Amino acid sequence: MNHRPADSLWAELWSLATRISICWPVLSILLTLGSPVTAAAAAAGVTDAPCPPGAIAVEPGASIQAAVDSAGNGSVFCLKNGMHRAQAVRPRTGQSFFGEGRSVLNGSKLLTNFSREGRYWVASGQWQRGRKHGECAHDTPACNLPEGVFIDDRPLQQVLGKDHLESDEFYFDYANGKVYLADDPRNRKVEATVAAFAFESTARDVLIRNITVEKYASVAQKGAIHASEAAGWTIENCEVRLNSGAGIAIGTGGRVRDSDVHHNGEIGIAGYGRDISIEKNRIWSNNIYGFDYTWEAGGVKIALSDGVTFLGNHVYDNIGPGLWCDIDCRNVVYDGNLVENNQDIGIFHEISFKAVIRNNVVRHNGRGYRGWFWRAEIAVAASQDVEVNNNTLTIAAGGCGVVLIDQGRRTKNGGEYKTRNNTVRNNDLTFEGAACAGGVSDVSFDNENFAIITDGNNNFDDNIYRVPRMSGPARFVWGHDVTDWDRFRRKGLEQGGQLIFF
Repeated sequence: MNHRPADSLWAELWSLATRISICWPVLSILLTLGSPVTAAAAAAGVTDAPCPPGAIAVEPGASIQAAVDSAGNGSVFCLKNGMHRAQAVRPRTGQSFFGEGRSVLNGSKLLTNFSREGRYWVASGQWQRGRKHGECAHDTPACNLPEGVFIDDRPLQQVLGKDHLESDEFYFDYANGKVYLADDPRNRKVEATVAAFAFESTARDVLIRNITVEKYASVAQKGAIHASEAAGWTIENCEVRLNSGAGIAIGTGGRVRDSDVHHNGEIGIAGYGRDISIEKNRIWSNNIYGFDYTWEAGGVKIALSDGVTFLGNHVYDNIGPGLWCDIDCRNVVYDGNLVENNQDIGIFHEISFKAVIRNNVVRHNGRGYRGWFWRAEIAVAASQDVEVNNNTLTIAAGGCGVVLIDQGRRTKNGGEYKTRNNTVRNNDLTFEGAACAGGVSDVSFDNENFAIITDGNNNFDDNIYRVPRMSGPARFVWGHDVTDWDRFRRKGLEQGGQLIFF
């Protein structure tokens, strides 16, 4: 049986508020769609499975690290049901950690002693301080301070001064070790993060299964479960939530499967390396602290990697892109994912190389602040040798379907990434407004990539575009020319494609 998060009520209300903008006729159609992706992702998270026979039992309150050090390499541990508070574990090679379904690693401490200071409630003696890192959105300038505070499992937003402190916010006076609240903390559970990670080491072949990891002060781009400098870690059937930076950071040979990763401060899953698999997870409502998602935030971002598989995940309601591989990613497969209602691009392959994007359902993404052709369901930016095929897209009014984008981005060796040898075929796109798709260049005439979209062996063909009859002018773009369907086809594109009005 899956266990609902303690913050499920407000999370579901947030999700409903995001989804309610879908028009009802379209919503009724979506509700009739069945998908094996949805069914697989619905099973993600912790279960009531028992620990393996013979596992070393660690009771709540006991030191997990002491057990790790005593048992040595290859040992198997059973973290017993209950709250394991403020534990920071550095596993050894080949160790395995199992939970019983209600085993929670919580990186916070309880705050119970408050005094009044004017209109504020103040907890003194708070000397925890992590490393500030990352770029914040304009309205949330304290996002990159990793300290978190929670009232009854609800995360508060950190602000940089107490003068205008409001409900659901906190101010951390680092110089004097004080946390300020506007909300009355009496008879409520108040927690403040103190540990930076639940699991972190460079040891190989670690397994973490069936454990909830929450409320760690993870730094941006680092995970509460942090394995990006290790190899061969597997995280399965875990719930990872309410951590300040990334929920999970994975490395070479890493596997994240059947897990529920949500409401983390910056991003759900991050990582880099070779042979990485992100499979059948629910990844939702991440970037709650307001990082600038053009820097890094949202559902998943993998970088500098070779051999990445995103398979059968449900990725939704993230403040940022859904699935994102960036900076020299190679041999990437995005297959059978349901990616919806993310504030930025649904599936984003950026300044990278060979990839296949297939059999995905991608809908109602790209509703954030970015305009131009960045409001895309699937975007291939400054990348080459990418196949986009057999995907089903639903595009909100004002958005774009599949877009190739060339920006003249520089490589570390001083050259430029090339948007070339990309093929977009056999995709089914339904627009709720005007059609928008194609390949666009954002460089000047004197740039070596000026004609890379038109002359770089890129092609769109055999795609179906379903468009409301009264939707307004289409934006089919090719190179520097924004045009209509007929002229798009006269450029040699979509010779087998169809434009269908409804």
